Amino acid sequence: MNRSDGTDRALVVGRKPLTEFVVEALVSVGADKADAMLTADVLIAADLAGVDSHGVARLRRYVEGLRNGTINGAARPRVVQETGGVSVVDADNGLGQPALCFALDLAVERAGEHGVAAVAVRRSNHIGIAGWYTERAARAGAFALVTTNATPQVAPTGAAEPMFGTDPVSYALPTTGEPLVYDAATSIVPRGKLERLEREGRPMLAGWAVGPDGATSTDIPRVVAGLKAREGYALLPVGGLGEEHGGHKGSGIGLLAELLCGPLTGASWSRHTYGPQGADLGQFVLCLDLAALGDAGHIARAVTAMTDEIRAARPADADVPVRLPGERRHRSSRERSAHGIPLLPPVVRDLGKIAELIGIKPLGARDGRP
Repeated sequence: MNRSDGTDRALVVGRKPLTEFVVEALVSVGADKADAMLTADVLIAADLAGVDSHGVARLRRYVEGLRNGTINGAARPRVVQETGGVSVVDADNGLGQPALCFALDLAVERAGEHGVAAVAVRRSNHIGIAGWYTERAARAGAFALVTTNATPQVAPTGAAEPMFGTDPVSYALPTTGEPLVYDAATSIVPRGKLERLEREGRPMLAGWAVGPDGATSTDIPRVVAGLKAREGYALLPVGGLGEEHGGHKGSGIGLLAELLCGPLTGASWSRHTYGPQGADLGQFVLCLDLAALGDAGHIARAVTAMTDEIRAARPADADVPVRLPGERRHRSSRERSAHGIPLLPPVVRDLGKIAELIGIKPLGARDGRP
């Protein structure tokens, strides 16, 4: 493979070398090897799926957290309470990916025993894309719903300051083909999308975010910087500002995520996360064993028949087909698995800086084998 830091150009890289780079970076700053491999899998799954805002562009936050001790590289999630099909997991302030994977697998197992199971996670960190976990459950034959809270960035309807996180909600269930996977933030856009638009030199739309004065702002650098610095800038919930287009409904779904991941879980809700000792994020998993409802194969076939019928609906625009959740991500994953993952120059530069900071080899150019 021809080595280059690629700082002035886009880089197309295969999954294998990108995985090796991420794992080496995390292990170099104190992560357990197995946890590093799982975290790399989740990050790169996002890049493969075209969700670049939650892929290796997020690596720096993990590297810095492990280096400065706000993320525990030796953490071991453990069950601290269990009653029937309900379990509570303490993530030990470790990487969020291994903690939530532990909780998800536990929920699938317990749902097999009880028909339904819920697992709450406290003292956790950023988990990457929520759809990775629900798809994992669906491939195991179960229905799953996952949500997490996050740093406060969203102004609830009527508020003039951010209180909620972007709090994604994901669900997935089996079909006779690829699982049906929904994964979306409860804000009108996540901050990561603004960061991606800025990297690509594309504009944001009015009505996505507001400044400290409550007025719409479309200045991406100012909005992103203001969100990070907690200077009163805020994203808006699904539906946008006020109630005219249903912003109060998106705000209510965001509140649900905050309740499930905060007070009900024993973690901090978004306005109180990310203190000097770590994140204390909360996550919540609900899992349903399809066999508890009847014949699991029949249910999967019924879901497939339903989704086929939806796809066959008369389109509003003849040039834009009806699309179901997850289809674009599955298509991107197939294409990028075959041809490589494109990384934009700002991401390549940041990965180069990470490599220099921790003393590992920089990510090289693609060698032609994805």
